[in-house]
Amino acid sequence: MIRSVLAALLFVVAATPFASAQYDTIPRPTDRPVIIQQQPLDESYQRQQELPWNARPFKDKLRYGLNITTPSLSFFGGNSYFSFDISPMAGIRVTPSTTAGIGATYSYFSQPVFTNQGSVRLKASLLGGRLFVQQHLNFLQNTIPGLFLWGEAEQFQILSYKLAGVKQGRGQYNTGFLVGGGYGVPAGEPGFQITLLYQVNYDDINVYSSSGSPLVIRFGYWFK
Repeated sequence: MIRSVLAALLFVVAATPFASAQYDTIPRPTDRPVIIQQQPLDESYQRQQELPWNARPFKDKLRYGLNITTPSLSFFGGNSYFSFDISPMAGIRVTPSTTAGIGATYSYFSQPVFTNQGSVRLKASLLGGRLFVQQHLNFLQNTIPGLFLWGEAEQFQILSYKLAGVKQGRGQYNTGFLVGGGYGVPAGEPGFQITLLYQVNYDDINVYSSSGSPLVIRFGYWFK
């Protein structure tokens, strides 16, 4: 009887390491490799980014936006001067950093005019057009991204012209030329921009400026 019990104990002791080794070969949940499936990139987008600039689709180079000239409001001995204009614009990126385009502008101004009989009010509505070029300074992208130069030519036709409430004859202003620069979103991206321009051939009779001076400040937004 004692021999049988001793034999059974020896068998158990001898089998335990083998059973433990077999158990260690079974992968535990924490030891199993974690497989992460990576979503494939959009092949059409990837191909488009790899295309040289001249080979990209025309529609991807188009831009459109809106400019608003800051309203001018000043007072002269109780008389006020006010002006405002709004200009939708559309352009094409002829290079990755250069946009050329056109814009249509509606402008309104009201100002005092001093005559022998005293001060009377002059009010006018104008419709104009402009050609512009915007050049981003990409070499400053790592320090001050979004800086650009701006140049344009604009001309206005008088829609309505009233002096002391009396309609006057229609006319046309001479072409104005503006140069300057500003700060905004990088080329080709949607977002805001601010532009400071100087009208190089400004005069208060033959060349119209919506600000009433050679300095013009605009706030704009590119939707594309």
